[in-house]
Amino acid sequence: MNFGVLPLRAIAFQGLFLLIAIALEAIVYFRQLGFDYKTSVRYAASINLFSTVVGWLICFNLQALLPQALKDQLLSYFFFERFFSNPWASSIAPLVALSGLIVFIGVFLLEFKGLDLLDFLLGNVKPEDALQSRDNSRISRLRQQGVIKSNSRAYAVLVANAYSFSATLFLLIVRSVERTR
Repeated sequence: MNFGVLPLRAIAFQGLFLLIAIALEAIVYFRQLGFDYKTSVRYAASINLFSTVVGWLICFNLQALLPQALKDQLLSYFFFERFFSNPWASSIAPLVALSGLIVFIGVFLLEFKGLDLLDFLLGNVKPEDALQSRDNSRISRLRQQGVIKSNSRAYAVLVANAYSFSATLFLLIVRSVERTR
């Protein structure tokens, strides 16, 4: 198996972004779904790794369908962190924005279904069912304190993804500003 050249910088930043996403999403799952800290981190780590692996598999398979000039732009960004001058250079910004929106929606759907898949694989009861079967006085006390704000899984995953994508976007902007200095 020949790997050729590995984009080590991109792999390192993917790891950094995963750690930040796991931390932020674990906080949201703790507050929104009422998991304990350890369970929140485990769920966040599992579904983030799942969505990252699936995302990269989709990316590698879709890149085969792209025109060569667009492939060159993607490779130049992954390896050199800049875009080359070619016919796609002027229209790359709208494509990046559209791709970002598609990725956000795709990751949301993957992580939302990933929670159900994880519950199924672990043989756990869904958090909504667990919240109803637990001590109701404890749950109502946590809701009054603002620890549990909602038990909607879709809302929790959406908020968690919004936080992690916002943090990632902020870091990418800071990184690009620092690089241009």
